[in-house]
Amino acid sequence: MLNANAKIPSLQAQMQWVAGTPQTSSTSTSRLLYNFNNDNNTLDCETGFLSGIIEANTAQQEATICDPQTGKWVLFFDGNYIYDGMHNLVNPDKKLDTLDHTSLTSIIAPGLSETLPTYYVFYLDRTTKHLNYGIVNFPYGLTGAASWVGTQSLDNDNGVATPFGLACRNEEEYWVLTLANVNTLVAYKCDITGVNTTAPVHIMLQPFSSLTGAVDCTKSSIVTFGDKIAVTVNNNIMVGTFNFTSGFAIPRLSQSLVATATATVAPDFNAEQSRLYFLKSYDSARKNQVWVYELESGSSYSAESSYVYNNQYKSLKLAPNGTIYGTNLFTNIDPILSITEVAGTGDIAVSEILSNAINSSNTFGNIQYQINDF
Repeated sequence: MLNANAKIPSLQAQMQWVAGTPQTSSTSTSRLLYNFNNDNNTLDCETGFLSGIIEANTAQQEATICDPQTGKWVLFFDGNYIYDGMHNLVNPDKKLDTLDHTSLTSIIAPGLSETLPTYYVFYLDRTTKHLNYGIVNFPYGLTGAASWVGTQSLDNDNGVATPFGLACRNEEEYWVLTLANVNTLVAYKCDITGVNTTAPVHIMLQPFSSLTGAVDCTKSSIVTFGDKIAVTVNNNIMVGTFNFTSGFAIPRLSQSLVATATATVAPDFNAEQSRLYFLKSYDSARKNQVWVYELESGSSYSAESSYVYNNQYKSLKLAPNGTIYGTNLFTNIDPILSITEVAGTGDIAVSEILSNAINSSNTFGNIQYQINDF
């Protein structure tokens, strides 16, 4: 039984998001908590919640996962070190050293084969480019301190930086998703037997068949919601639908090209899984930045052609309250984009939230674990 409040129950593990710049001094309060864990699931921005923690200036990955029973974050990974919800450093002697100057190249998901609460922190190693995962457990439950267990390596057949995503079938099976190259998705099965590190599934992304070159992790992401997936490679976006009838697949007939040459790091779906929202650079009148792709018809259009934007945005994220939020690059303010759909009409309202907190981040962090049940 889930106790944490959320309009979208499958996002119970995403109630608190960590973002912002690394805290490089003991007095820094640059980390920002986007907190939806309240009675109304309203966005509450909090600074200073990681007081006293000192990070390297290369820390940036911001992978987070919350306890679905309470909505409070239980692990935060900054690309180097893991912290538990009590702000303890979990791996002081084992820096994981994720590749920096990238986005979405780490992700946290639960282990399903352990008796103790256990989590896997998947990351891309800076030196070897291997796809690895650190293992953390909670000997005294999620309200106690976390313990470091060790690391494991996944098969490495990409050789380049690549983002991570998750396809969660139910609470007994999910698949870790990454890219072998610009047009091939790789999926590793995780279930009660652990992580299958030796037999990944390779899926051709047909809309990207003509793409060449390497994956640019500052312009690429893997986003899922329900049985839908959106893959962005070098600012090109496609969508597809999962099929678990026999193993794991994204049938070719379900794959569609959404847009090319966008300004999107990460698009996201609406709560009904009927639309995908993505971004373009706004035009000369500072309009037409947020775009909509209708999954059923395949049509695309500007979400709000009359709205004049104050800032350019880079990534979108569906929140537990049903609103889609957007972040932009580091600026002298903290701009947050808000996209809401009017119940019953499907009309779209776009607005911006501006504050003085200097904590803007390229993404909200790679926190895409959802408790789905297809």
